[in-house]
This record gives sequence, C-alpha cells and structure tokens, in this order.
Amino acid sequence: MPDEAYPLIIVGLGLALILGIISRSVVFSILGTIILFALLSPFIDALFDSLPLWLLLLIMLVVGFTLLKFVMTTLFGKEATGHVLGQLLMAIFTLPFRILGLLIRGRRRA
Repeated sequence: MPDEAYPLIIVGLGLALILGIISRSVVFSILGTIILFALLSPFIDALFDSLPLWLLLLIMLVVGFTLLKFVMTTLFGKEATGHVLGQLLMAIFTLPFRILGLLIRGRRRA
C-alpha cells in the first residue's frame, strides 16, 4: 500500500465512525493494523529480499490458496469449499503422475 493512502484510509475510517457505519472497536483494530503494517514494512521488505526464489513461490502459493479458501468460504460455505479445494489439491498432486503416464504411453505407441 502506498504511503499516500494512509491519511485517506484514516479519514475514511473517521467518516465511517461518525456516520455509524462501523463501530469504534473495528476502527481501532483497522487503525492498529495500518500502523503495524507501516512500522513493520521495511523489516518485511528486507526479509522477503533475503529469501530464495523457491521459498517466495511457496509462500505465494500458500497465500493464494488461503485467499481462495477465504473467498470460497464467504461465497459458498465451509462444506462446499472443503470439497472443491480437496478436489483441486488432488488434481494438482496427481498431475505429475498423469503427465508421466502420458509420456510412457506415448513411447509405447511409437
């Protein structure tokens, strides 16, 4: 998030609090998260710069699946999300074996 967005978010939180859209505890939790993010961003940036590429890709994969699970749980519920993500992970884990099987079968036919 750019540094210029912080005042805009704080003003938006104040306006939402004045209009009664969100409660005071929610405003303080969002404000605390923003302050924590602003204070820790240089350290997190240096940490991610020092990590190897394969670990960054693994972290991105985990974050992506977590975000997908959150969105699907919000839209479809816990049971449907569990079923869909189980099927997706099974397809991902069996993909290398399917490709290997196709390569072996392709050599036998030739």
